[in-house]
Amino acid sequence: MSAPDEITKLLTAARANAVDLTKPVPEIEAEIFDLVSTFEARLQHHFKRGPFFKKLRALLVENGNTTLADSVHHYAQAVNVLKHGTGASYRELKSANDLPFKLHIPAGNIRLIDVAKGGFYAGLVDTLDQAHTFLISR
Repeated sequence: MSAPDEITKLLTAARANAVDLTKPVPEIEAEIFDLVSTFEARLQHHFKRGPFFKKLRALLVENGNTTLADSVHHYAQAVNVLKHGTGASYRELKSANDLPFKLHIPAGNIRLIDVAKGGFYAGLVDTLDQAHTFLISR
């Protein structure tokens, strides 16, 4: 199976998972980590070397797709926040305007990003799908 076919199947499955958010949040987060990691691994060949999502963002900006570039960047940063908590990615998102999802202030048991509410998962899938379409059309 070619990488574009594999990514298309991956995104189709993720789109279905993003609709059914009845699973425990850690399970949804694990699906998101797997989605983003696989997406990056299968499409890394579009760039010589370096951090995939930074290179993708730069390419999108270079081609006039600044809205998609911002969305890719915000979701990549959000996944870092899901993995690592408050740090550089969290601080950057906290100061960003027009995030496509809600970022919470650390307090008690509240998750910094709730992947089961507010359309986070579906927005991530849509963003990756648009980025995939852009990359394979080049």
